Amino acid sequence: MAPEKNVYADPSRLARSPARRAVSLLAGALPDRLFLSLLHARVYGRLPEFDAPRTFDEKILWYNLDYHDPLMHVVADKYAVRGYVESKGLGRILNELYGVYETADAVDVDALPGQFALKGTHGSRMTILCRDKATLDRERCRAEIARWLATDYYRLRREWAYRGIRPRVVCERYLENREFGELVDYKFYCFNDRPWMLFVCTGRFGPPGLCYSAFDLQWNPMPVHKGKPGSPLPLERPANLDEMVAVAGELCRGFPFVRVDLYNVEGRLFFGELTFYPDAGLCPFSPPEYNEIFGDRFVLPAPRP
Repeated sequence: MAPEKNVYADPSRLARSPARRAVSLLAGALPDRLFLSLLHARVYGRLPEFDAPRTFDEKILWYNLDYHDPLMHVVADKYAVRGYVESKGLGRILNELYGVYETADAVDVDALPGQFALKGTHGSRMTILCRDKATLDRERCRAEIARWLATDYYRLRREWAYRGIRPRVVCERYLENREFGELVDYKFYCFNDRPWMLFVCTGRFGPPGLCYSAFDLQWNPMPVHKGKPGSPLPLERPANLDEMVAVAGELCRGFPFVRVDLYNVEGRLFFGELTFYPDAGLCPFSPPEYNEIFGDRFVLPAPRP
C-alpha cells in the first residue's frame, strides 16, 4: 500500500482522555467570565483586568465577553461567510466549493476529485487535506468528520462568535504553494476598519511545525512572535501585496477587531477565514511588550451585550 500522503489537523483539542473529559465537564458548569479568567491565569499567572484592559489578550477576552454583534456569528461560520464575502464584491477570492455536508456519511469521496480539502464550518482545527485520494484512509476520515460534527466548539474556549453555529463540513479545492510544498497563510490583524500588520503562517501540517513571521504592511519584518518561532521559508514580498491589503481592508470594515486570513497561490488571492479571537486570547507575545503594543492598537468599542 502506498504511504499516507494526506494531512489531518491535530485533533488534540477535540479528542480527550476520560480524565480530561471529566475536567471539561466540571469546567463546563462555570460561567463564561470565570471560565475565561481561570484560563487566562493558567497561561499568564494572573487574572485578567476586565474593568480597564490594557494588553491585547485582555482586550480579546473583553471583546469576547462584552461585544456581541450578530454578524460575527455569520462570518465565523466557514460556509455562511461566503455570502458575506460575495456581498463585498469579492466573490473572485472564494475557493471552489465541492460540497456542504451535515453528516459524515454524506461525504461521498468517490464523487470528489483526486485532491480536496475538508473543513468544519463551526470551529478551528477541523481540517483534512487530501493530497491523494488513492491513499486516503476513508474510515479515519469519516471518524474525524463525525467527531467534528459532534463537537460544540464554543464550549472548548467559550468563544462567543462560534456559539450556536450549525455544525457542517465544507469540501473545497485543494490549494498549495508549489514552490514551498504547502499552503502559506497570510493573517492580517485589522483594527477599527484598517489592516495594521500581518503574521505569515507556514509549516502547519509538517516539519518544522507551525511558524509565524511578522511584517508591517510594507513588508518590513517586525521583531515579534506569537507563541511560535519565525518561518524558515524564504518569504518574499508578494507582488500583489497592495491587493491583499485592500481586500483585508474591505473585509474588516465595521469590526473593531478582526483577523483576515488570505492565501496567495500563483498570484491569485483566496479567502481563508475571519477570526475575532486569535488563540482565544491565550497566546503570549514574544517579546512580551508587544502584548501592550498590539493592545494599544485595539480601541475598544462601547459594550454590545
